Amino acid sequence: MNEIFRNIYARRSVRNYLHDEVPDEVILDLIKAGIRAPSAINEQPWRFVIVKNRDIIAEYSSRAKELSLEQFQGSDHPEVQGLIRMVSNPKFNIFYDAPVLVMIFSRPDALVPEIDCALAAENMMLSAWSLGIGSCWIGLAVPLGGDEYFLKEVGVPEGYKLVAPLIFGYPAKADHKPTPRDEDVVLRWVK
Repeated sequence: MNEIFRNIYARRSVRNYLHDEVPDEVILDLIKAGIRAPSAINEQPWRFVIVKNRDIIAEYSSRAKELSLEQFQGSDHPEVQGLIRMVSNPKFNIFYDAPVLVMIFSRPDALVPEIDCALAAENMMLSAWSLGIGSCWIGLAVPLGGDEYFLKEVGVPEGYKLVAPLIFGYPAKADHKPTPRDEDVVLRWVK
């Protein structure tokens, strides 16, 4: 198996990090990997906000939890109820105390920004894993993209959309067991 396949098969979402900082140069290398992703008609709509201050990251966690609770109200879906319990815990940090938060925003005029930015995010997450750095896509942070105060605070222009909130850091645990995958996913071969 070549190195690319090994890296893809080994990558895991990490939710427990060491306190060690990730060097700025490494973060910039991850962004360079992200912007090498394909994009529709080569629009390259991604823009990045990087936060390395743990107190600010914790503040954004609290704000995102409040916004998530507002969105979840009225749902009786069992998984949503579990999320409500999780974000209602004042000690729970949706960013898992990671030392780096990178938010990928898209320009408002992009053709398919969710796809383009997701491709950039995956490039970054795979590149991080190859360097011994863990990552996790934090869907609970997406509501921050609708908070005008937050957008102004981080300097995001009007109309830009938060697509991929990602955390990065050195994993606290070295051995991450692979999660089972259902490999019976081909609906049909057309030859």
